[in-house]
Amino acid sequence: MEVRIKRADFLAELMPMQGIVERRTTIPVLSHILLQANSDRLQLASTDLDVSLTSWCEAEVKGEGGIAVQARKFLEIIRSLVGDEVQLVLEDERRLSIVAGKSRFKINGLAPEDFPTLPTVGEEEKVELPFTKLKKMIGKIIFAVSTEESRFQLNGALFKLKDGAVEIVATDGHRLALVENEIEGSRDNDGVLVPRKALQELQRFEDEGNITFCRGEHHLSFSLGKRELTCRMLEGTFPDYERVIAKDNDKRARFVRKELAEAIHRVSLLTGDRARAIKLRMSPNQLVVSAANPDLGEAVEELSSEYEGDEFHVGMNPDYLGHFLSALDTEKVELELKDENTQCIGHPVEGQDRRYLCVIMPMRI
Repeated sequence: MEVRIKRADFLAELMPMQGIVERRTTIPVLSHILLQANSDRLQLASTDLDVSLTSWCEAEVKGEGGIAVQARKFLEIIRSLVGDEVQLVLEDERRLSIVAGKSRFKINGLAPEDFPTLPTVGEEEKVELPFTKLKKMIGKIIFAVSTEESRFQLNGALFKLKDGAVEIVATDGHRLALVENEIEGSRDNDGVLVPRKALQELQRFEDEGNITFCRGEHHLSFSLGKRELTCRMLEGTFPDYERVIAKDNDKRARFVRKELAEAIHRVSLLTGDRARAIKLRMSPNQLVVSAANPDLGEAVEELSSEYEGDEFHVGMNPDYLGHFLSALDTEKVELELKDENTQCIGHPVEGQDRRYLCVIMPMRI
């Protein structure tokens, strides 16, 4: 293998690979990136066996071939180089020479045959989605994806195509986030579970075109420009989320989103690491946010609200409420409540989504 490639273009495709690579693994090759030169391009690939990413760069290829190199160290080398071009020369199947300007490196690697075979996804179920819209939708629900590995069916989001719309839902058992938007070309399916890591990597993509979504028997693929992200579908049954969304919450309060988010953040400074709870006391045109901690002290903050009902209070996890408020892009937010034992439903006021809401379970204080 002998290739000459523009350093800036190479770096742009190397950077996203780092999110896929396993840093702590008992399988050494999973900490590597596969470089494969053929025709007029240099192809790149990384995988953790569940999520894979492939891409390519235009290159001047004088000799074809490939090698798998240690991802983190290789990126550090390419990033440190000076000059517009980088020359890569394969000295033997396990040793790569890197040349740029007056710099010379030789890095050991693994034979391309040692790199895992990446899954392929057919195009039987294929749909194109506006990536900018999809990326915003993911950002509005990803905070609710569970991080508890024991609850594997909640370690991702339900990605559901409807007739002319897309719905994405995530829950960790304590909160639920749902967003739905009109997208032309989509058609009904029974939904698939996309793992959290795949959603995180999609958020790192930068493009304004359409992303192509394909569903296979066991894998999903998302193709955008030069990049293709492939992931294994999560197994298991996603909860019946529509039953969790209360339909009879009769108390509605509206707030300026930024003011509410800042007040919750300040008051939560006096909550403990184990007992993350604040109290929201509603009264006509006013909200009092408070927290009390026997070891640290107490905090109280008042802010105005659009609320005309009876006075009542409810306990909430400030992180859950704060994550939802941070995901919003509207000036005002509305909270629907019933009593201190019923879940809170938050949604934007005059948002652009067809449907966006967050369900947060109350806490006893």
